[in-house]
Amino acid sequence: MRPATWTLRTRLVMAILGLTTVALVLSNVVGVMLLRDNLMGRVDTQLAQFTQGFTARNIQAFTQRTVGSDLFTLLSRRGAALQQIMVYNADGTLQFTTSDPGQPAPVIGEIRTDVAYTVPGTSGPSWRIRAAELPTGGVLVVAQPLSELEQTQTAAIAIAVAVSALVLLLLGLAADAVVRLGLRPLTRMETTAGHIARGDFSRRVHAHDPHTEPGRLAGAMNVMLDRLESEIAARTDSEARMRRFLADASHELRTPLTSVRGFAELHRRGGGDADEAMRRIEDEAARMGVLVNDLLTLAQLDEERPLDRHPVDLLEVAADTIRDARVRVPDRQVRLAGLDGPLAPVSVVGDEARLRQVAANLVGNALCHTPPEAAITVKVGRSHDMAVLEVADTGPGIPPDHVPHLFDRLYRISGGRSRADGGAGLGLAIVSAIVRAHGGRVELDTAPGEGATFRVLLPDSEATPSPH
Repeated sequence: MRPATWTLRTRLVMAILGLTTVALVLSNVVGVMLLRDNLMGRVDTQLAQFTQGFTARNIQAFTQRTVGSDLFTLLSRRGAALQQIMVYNADGTLQFTTSDPGQPAPVIGEIRTDVAYTVPGTSGPSWRIRAAELPTGGVLVVAQPLSELEQTQTAAIAIAVAVSALVLLLLGLAADAVVRLGLRPLTRMETTAGHIARGDFSRRVHAHDPHTEPGRLAGAMNVMLDRLESEIAARTDSEARMRRFLADASHELRTPLTSVRGFAELHRRGGGDADEAMRRIEDEAARMGVLVNDLLTLAQLDEERPLDRHPVDLLEVAADTIRDARVRVPDRQVRLAGLDGPLAPVSVVGDEARLRQVAANLVGNALCHTPPEAAITVKVGRSHDMAVLEVADTGPGIPPDHVPHLFDRLYRISGGRSRADGGAGLGLAIVSAIVRAHGGRVELDTAPGEGATFRVLLPDSEATPSPH
């Protein structure tokens, strides 16, 4: 298997073993070299002590150039310890040796005195020799085989290799366990990521100590998963609302189209009252026009097109809206009042046509979905650095389970707010979109039997209202 395909755990373990192997090899090589140097130093010391002691005690015998029984005994005794002793004449011929013919012996070429050096042997191990000049002009050569040193070195190398192999084996097992333990948080993250990949976005990574790398990674993953789950939920909800919106819009358009088609076919066949058929066709066409205009308004607000902003007086907008409502429904109670005091101009910077649409939709919504005896009050004022336009009614109120969806597009409430009693369900959605485009918000206070209060809050402005 190529190293590029190794897992992270395998790479870490192999890296540890590789570094350890290099360290063991270097330490063993240095150790064996130091051991060899130490043993070689001992051999050199023995050779030097022998040559110095020998020449000092036997200088007279060599001066007389005789090798008697006493010298032979001494040489034999020393040779038993150092294996080989040789005496050369001044002309370089061998005068005496302790070795027997056929025994391993050093191969001596050029003789160097007062220094120990290594020479090969006729067979077997190498030899360490040291030469000293005799007073007679000859040379004493002492040689010791390095077989014991080489055996010790070989044994040390074998022990080092065996111990290193055992250390590497134990270290590999320990490294695998330690790395596995250290990577356990990543393994759990991998398992969690697998569940998430299969669609379980509710899974979260166990948060470790934030001061560690796995802890910080887990925290970052959890934040990312929270945002991802929120985005997916929002997108799913948006898609569901879009499908519902398209279905409702199609149904709203299909109903007047069906009526138009039916009355047109009736008129073509010459049946019924022609004027009545044309009136119904016009009514259904007008209904479609209102729906299409509302959808177009929402589409434009969704595109966040720039608003035609200039100073607008909310008091004037509210007064005009109330006058229009009294003209359309003269029997209803619709009045204008100050928010927390007398009436006074309240100026905001915004799109006047859009803000008039907000007021008209809220008042129209109250007129449409409350009984005839219910009173409607429009209030204008300021509260906490915000301009306020409030539309309150004394109608039946709104059930709590419908409040969260009240500003959804094409949403309707059964009973008093059924499709037969109201429009297409886009009025409050348009109000919410326009107010958000102006940087404001819409609040609702309601309870069953206590009426409903829609409160529009917009950024306040001290600009002078536009003249009319």
